[in-house]
Amino acid sequence: MGHGNRNQAHEPAGFTVRGIVIKIALAALGAVAVSIGPGVADIVEFMHGGDGASSARLSLDRRPLCARPFSPSASESMRFSGLYPAIEGKLPLSNFRPGQIVEFDPRTMSASEARSYVKSLQALGAFVSVYLVGGHCDRGADCESLTGSVRLASTGSWNWDKSERRILDIVHPAVLARLSQGIRNGWQLGANFIRIDNLHNPAGSSHPRTPAQMKKIVDLAHAIEDQLRADGSIAAERVTGLVAHNNFVAWRHLIEQGELRRLPAFLTSERTAQLAALPDFEGDARMKAHQLVPEEHPEIHAARRIAQHFQIPYTIVEFRQSHDLARPGETYQLPQTYVHALRQLRGVSEVIVMRSESHYVGRPEVFEGPGPKTLPRYAKTARALIRSECLIGPL
Repeated sequence: MGHGNRNQAHEPAGFTVRGIVIKIALAALGAVAVSIGPGVADIVEFMHGGDGASSARLSLDRRPLCARPFSPSASESMRFSGLYPAIEGKLPLSNFRPGQIVEFDPRTMSASEARSYVKSLQALGAFVSVYLVGGHCDRGADCESLTGSVRLASTGSWNWDKSERRILDIVHPAVLARLSQGIRNGWQLGANFIRIDNLHNPAGSSHPRTPAQMKKIVDLAHAIEDQLRADGSIAAERVTGLVAHNNFVAWRHLIEQGELRRLPAFLTSERTAQLAALPDFEGDARMKAHQLVPEEHPEIHAARRIAQHFQIPYTIVEFRQSHDLARPGETYQLPQTYVHALRQLRGVSEVIVMRSESHYVGRPEVFEGPGPKTLPRYAKTARALIRSECLIGPL
């Protein structure tokens, strides 16, 4: 803890011997990082200050820049009017407007109600995203439905620990079957997007989700999407896709390795201090001390690059009253300086600050960023294939 702003440790620009040696070493390390994987590459970028190492890496790697399949032209796109979380209940249609992505949990209503709700939202010109608890299970019947061989754990010092448990065997056949049912149900209800939650590495966890596990889950969802299109369950004109939620270093790795069929439809980060890939609860501690710097957050950095390169909207959700991981049952106020720093970052479309974790509904505080503001209008635009190795450009 207490690292503060790493930028403060950087030497002033100049032709010092030490500076030249460091730059040579970083360039060499960047070349090694390309072959090792995403973790080292991201460390190199932050040692160098971010974009400089990204550019060096591009020049050292022979892979082409990733193609940009989505054209944000007026004829092929519509304005992204923001994410509207409505996970915990059915809100009146008067709350929404065209171009919004309304996210809801179909478990809060009957199947017929959910189907009607989706149609009504889409008639307004909104897109609909279905929320799945994904890598957690709800205590009680949901967790008990998983076989005895599926390892479960506490969610840790989390507000949701009272109602959810973390699934450790995320690609266990029983877990994949459960995910398959939820994904299929979401698209059969008529939704545009599916968000599989809890595929992140929470603070204090010794069981992070690996790129290989992520690939298996994303492949499953894409296969279901393709099958439902083939049999007509998803109409040809309906825009569909997956939401990339957290774990963006893994998402970036899979995209650059050509291991995904398609790009995500849009990106969302949540609780960025608590989900920072730092030891124990360091991200949370640095946030409380006003020392967490968004530019130095690997997950945010990877998400920004994906969003900016492919022109995909990127929303960050924080909580004004944040749960204190080090002191269960206690909370602290989200620093407004952190919110302002987030909203100014290239690639960030908006920052939503919810009042508390106990009511995940609405857009009480919204801070617009400079990031992408368009969504595909047609299914053919949204479903471009990307199966080839490539590099995502620097910011």
